Amino acid sequence: MRILNFGSCNIDYVYAVEQIVQPGQTITTNSLEVFPGGKGLNQSIAVARAGVPVYHAGYIGADGTMLRDILQESGVDLTFLKEVDIPNGHAIIQVEASGENCIFLYSGTNKSIPKEYMDWVLGHFSEGDLLLLQNEINDIHYLVSQASKKGMQVVLNPAPFTQDLKTLDLNSISYLLLNETEAKEFSGTEDPAEFVSFVRSNYPQLKVVLTLGKQGCIYTDSQVTLAHPAFDVPAVDTTAAGDTFTGYFVAQLATGNTYAEAIKFASAAAAVTVSHMGAAPSIPVMAQVEEALKTLKPHSAENLKEKNQRKQIQDYLTANLTSANLQDLAQAMGYSDTYIGACVREIMGVSFSRLLQSMRCQTAAQLLLNTELSISEIISQVGYQNENFFRTKFKEQYGVTPNQYRKKR
Repeated sequence: MRILNFGSCNIDYVYAVEQIVQPGQTITTNSLEVFPGGKGLNQSIAVARAGVPVYHAGYIGADGTMLRDILQESGVDLTFLKEVDIPNGHAIIQVEASGENCIFLYSGTNKSIPKEYMDWVLGHFSEGDLLLLQNEINDIHYLVSQASKKGMQVVLNPAPFTQDLKTLDLNSISYLLLNETEAKEFSGTEDPAEFVSFVRSNYPQLKVVLTLGKQGCIYTDSQVTLAHPAFDVPAVDTTAAGDTFTGYFVAQLATGNTYAEAIKFASAAAAVTVSHMGAAPSIPVMAQVEEALKTLKPHSAENLKEKNQRKQIQDYLTANLTSANLQDLAQAMGYSDTYIGACVREIMGVSFSRLLQSMRCQTAAQLLLNTELSISEIISQVGYQNENFFRTKFKEQYGVTPNQYRKKR
């Protein structure tokens, strides 16, 4: 079995700022750091560092030299990586001292890949080979269709999730690796057991790995369902955890290991990754994972302190939905802004700003369905002053505009 990863290569420009820039404002940044990124690049590096040969296909720009270098240094085969005269895909990331950030993406090379090139690359692979895909390049449907026709095994990590993935024929997929949020998009349920039932009823041949954060992961196919706990490690940077898990799982498939062993090694590799700063640089080699497995312990259930903090955070946001801010929450809980920012991310799984936006959008959704308030009135009631910003965030969360959501009544 040969592994082909057809994926994104991105450049992350990370600016340290006192405060995220506001409309009409000009600010000076404290520093700039440049990192290699992209889910495709990270997953290829993870496969290679797990000790398994992998080909990476995709486009990079002339400004993507650092991306080629880190792939090559990690042992990825770059036979099919092509440099083109298009600016490389990149992200502009502003990070406040509190840890809050905002990001915008330029797809560039990653969304400029022609089907002729895809056909040329796939022409070098055959039945039984494995195609690894994420959702950061164009024409995913086409790649799935063409690879399936050739008898290749297709492994899909549907991240970042977009609504067009709902039209993808999952019967053409061999393995689906996804998290709870993506599982809900496909099935409509947040309950892992219900999602497993959904998969088994609708896609009986599909093999699925569902990652559940601190709750570990589940593997399921037509014969067996397996669970593995997360490992208990201090989380320093979770950026590449999911990509590391995916890469190591795929590597284990290639070596012929059991599914139980595959999710164990993938979980351990992800645990090592979150213990270090950075994305691609934090992805471990197999020797590090094997050494870590000697001492790693399964994550225990949420302790009383975490439960109390979770309740405090939820109660604060419910009571202060329109005016909530990280500084007030920190004061209410008796800790520093920096500690509470990290605490919210650790306990709730997202940053404070994303959690607040999600709760505001949830409240707005309820008002849209259960009241006759105008959309402008609802926007004001949930604490937004910028209507365009709210509409953007609402569509990101629900996949439709507020008007379209209201029509569900």
